[in-house]
Amino acid sequence: MPITPERKDSGRNTGSTEKMFVTQSPSYVNWLILRGFLVDGKPDAAAAMFRNGIKIYPLAKAANPPAMKFINGSEKPFNAIHANNFEFYNELAHVIEREPVGLIDPELRGLFASIGIEKGEKFAPDDRMRKILDEAVAVGNATARAIWIRSRDEETYFYKDSGWYTAFVGGDHEFLKNGGAGGRNLDARVLFHYFATVITPAMVNKMVGAGSQYAMLNVDKNGEYMDGSKTYKLNIPANVPAKDFWSIVAYDPQTRSQLQTGQPFPGRNNQRHKLDVNKDGSIDLYFAPKAPKGRDANWIQTVPGKGWFLTLRLYGPLDPWFDKTWQPGEVELVK
Repeated sequence: MPITPERKDSGRNTGSTEKMFVTQSPSYVNWLILRGFLVDGKPDAAAAMFRNGIKIYPLAKAANPPAMKFINGSEKPFNAIHANNFEFYNELAHVIEREPVGLIDPELRGLFASIGIEKGEKFAPDDRMRKILDEAVAVGNATARAIWIRSRDEETYFYKDSGWYTAFVGGDHEFLKNGGAGGRNLDARVLFHYFATVITPAMVNKMVGAGSQYAMLNVDKNGEYMDGSKTYKLNIPANVPAKDFWSIVAYDPQTRSQLQTGQPFPGRNNQRHKLDVNKDGSIDLYFAPKAPKGRDANWIQTVPGKGWFLTLRLYGPLDPWFDKTWQPGEVELVK
């Protein structure tokens, strides 16, 4: 259930002065992801809005809801990716056992059952099957990584002779081709969900001045993967088509999470940071283990011995983004 300012439905009238949106979850465990905008370059207003406005409780306790407990997850390490060894199947078996049968369609559930994962049954493969599964998860992980990191589908890329690509190949958040006439683009779904998790129509729909748009970059101008031990430059042309703000963040291709460096945030945005601007209005961002001389304001730290990739986010994207009259530069190797 998307929870966004762009919702047009009016909710369900419960007989009170308030309206209630009602949705039935197919699962027992739910995950709610909320994003607030910076105010004056700081997250304080958004954090306060969530602390004061979010209340989760059984509907039976609506008259006297229990106090909410909020935990600050900043700088707390945790694993956000699935295992790429046999443990992956134990993770899957845990979900199948915990959740209701209706969560997963019979065809997919049948595939799981064919390798011994079935609700109400113990998952205990013999040595032969375990060897097969060990090899399968390694091949599956490598295949998914290849589809994501170096897509061969021309529709993936925003521009000719550019490495910038979309996470939503085909422009549909369900990855349907031609409105469903062409079925589901399975490679497009793999590409997105290998490096990302949460998805909503608002990420895909063209909403000029509202919502958000994303572009990713895995290679430099010469088609080479970025090396954390080297220095690179990225030019962001003037007049970035974002009504609210824009940001660029460096990620770790191994974990698909933000790059862990000496900087609190491995990125720059035009609200949080005071960036040096060129005479033509463009901005040069630098990526290197150490800041190039005089470039501290526009420097994003990288890690020697580790690769990285980028995500460009536009909040409140404007027409020049959609008609492609504005285009981000390519990452160029400096030294």
